[in-house]
Amino acid sequence: MSVTDLGVVVAALLALPIGFLTALWARRSGERAADATVSAGLSQAGASITAARVQTHGGHQLRHHAVLAGTVSAFLCAADALARSVRHLPGVAHDQRSAQLAVHGMAVQTAFGPLELSAPPDLLPHAKALLEYCGTLEELALDRAVLRSAVETLESGWCPLNAEICDDQSHQAAFLAWGLLCDWPGKEEEGRWSDRDFLKSCLQDSDCMPSDEAARVLALADRCPPAWSRMIGGFVRDPLMEGYTALRTQFVESARSARTHAACHGPHVGG
Repeated sequence: MSVTDLGVVVAALLALPIGFLTALWARRSGERAADATVSAGLSQAGASITAARVQTHGGHQLRHHAVLAGTVSAFLCAADALARSVRHLPGVAHDQRSAQLAVHGMAVQTAFGPLELSAPPDLLPHAKALLEYCGTLEELALDRAVLRSAVETLESGWCPLNAEICDDQSHQAAFLAWGLLCDWPGKEEEGRWSDRDFLKSCLQDSDCMPSDEAARVLALADRCPPAWSRMIGGFVRDPLMEGYTALRTQFVESARSARTHAACHGPHVGG
């Protein structure tokens, strides 16, 4: 075999591996490209799923915040309406007081139900405390109305100049009856019974109170509820309503804190 023939044979033998290697490299390149495409697709799909989950969770959070804001507002409005009713009840005709009070008391109970379902754990105790105090207001409102209406009526019957030294009988009676009512819870039971007839005569002699109102005042004096001092208040202070204001403030601050906490942390999706 000549050198030329040997070269042809070697070339022929080398052609097969080179062609095979070329085809193999092309195949592997195609597989790598396909793998990259699949990987990119999977990454894109994963990102889309994560974005959808974030968007869905964020939507749930927004809806929950909206529901919570609505229930907080509804409960607070109902509680404030009850408090206003209790505050103004002494100026309402006696036969209309009970019905007016019942409407507002029922509204508070109704508004609390949705709030209880949506309130976060930190807010719920303040809501329950305010609800309980609203029940106290409703329980004491009618007695408070009788007592404070009587006090205001007796104050209107004082001497316009100097109630303490006035010698007008009706003015004196109004002033004495007012003093008895203010001091009534501080008396011993025996002292209250001994002063009861004196209170009755002062109410009658004041000429500023109808007999049915005087009878309601005497009936209340006979019972002397433990909350008498909180109900009657004074010229400046109104302890019963101050208690409501304090609990209302705590509830509002807690609601604001819950809203701020939710806004700062925002929606979070786990892996």
